[in-house]
Amino acid sequence: MVGVSRLDGGSFLGSVVVLICALVGCGNDATTSQVLERRPAAIEPSSGDRVEAKVVQLSERDCEVIHFVLSTETISNGGKPLYLTPTAREQWNQQGDWVSMPAQLKPWLAKLSVEFRAAADAKLDKGYVRDKATDDRGTMVWIVIKEWVSPDEVTLDFGLWGGPLDASGKTITCLKKDGQWQIKEEANVWLS
Repeated sequence: MVGVSRLDGGSFLGSVVVLICALVGCGNDATTSQVLERRPAAIEPSSGDRVEAKVVQLSERDCEVIHFVLSTETISNGGKPLYLTPTAREQWNQQGDWVSMPAQLKPWLAKLSVEFRAAADAKLDKGYVRDKATDDRGTMVWIVIKEWVSPDEVTLDFGLWGGPLDASGKTITCLKKDGQWQIKEEANVWLS
């Protein structure tokens, strides 16, 4: 089993901010604490074990709502390759070891204006997403169905990770009304 521990804002990131402030200056303490509150938990595994790849099965409604979220979210890659995974950020280890999306999502992905590569083609190297073959920097997009509240309401985790200071995430609740999906609520929003 892989353990993933999180660093709180007062440990690693606090050290980084103190170092940066010492080098370039950061203003007052209130500014520094506000910055720390917005930082995501760092990925630091408790062991070097690999994540056990679990086959993800998606229903037709899962595919439909994933397509909806991916088509409505602004996914900026800055020219870098995009990878897509159903592996929640909390389950990543030091190498990433992401599970790729199942084949039944491919027709839905083909309808999008952005192109996603298989998550298995990427690695996590010192906190940065890189292509396994070329070592080019990329961005991992994760989307995980957390809970179907009802047949017409679902909660998902969604985020993008390029590196420690190039990431964002949130919890999205979607509601299907009059045959159309819509965003009901966004919560736990963070940005680094």
